[in-house]
Amino acid sequence: YGFQTSADKSIQEKNRLLVSEIKQDASFVFCTRGATLDDHKGIYANPAIQQVINEVLFKNKADGGLIWSTGYNPFPKAGFALVLTAMECAIDEWTSETREQISFKEDNYASVFENHLASLNDFDRATTKHKLLPKLMKEVYKIGWYVHNNVDTCN
Repeated sequence: YGFQTSADKSIQEKNRLLVSEIKQDASFVFCTRGATLDDHKGIYANPAIQQVINEVLFKNKADGGLIWSTGYNPFPKAGFALVLTAMECAIDEWTSETREQISFKEDNYASVFENHLASLNDFDRATTKHKLLPKLMKEVYKIGWYVHNNVDTCN
């Protein structure tokens, strides 16, 4: 997202403003952020989302996304909400003058998770006719499986 580690107060202020900007309307989930919610493009298409999923679940052939493929294909909605919650926690680490590690615990982030899950459910209901969320969840799994790992399905 462009955060920088620095003792320079102006850079620290830019980090704080960036946190505020990308958390407003959960704009960090969009591929392209605009000035307003209506200007954002590509909901749930920010490449960072897939990158986190790939790194956590599809990095090695022994990772969960590969071993338990039946549980991850399509990618579970709750798992997707959890990734968004973890990303928000990582963003929150930049709210102070310097980056501070925040413990990713249920007490701190259960309501954030519930909000992301509710937003996914709202999106699913709003796009039911086109089945966008199920298509997205299948694509997330497909990208994790094939692209990130270059898995040869013949062996």
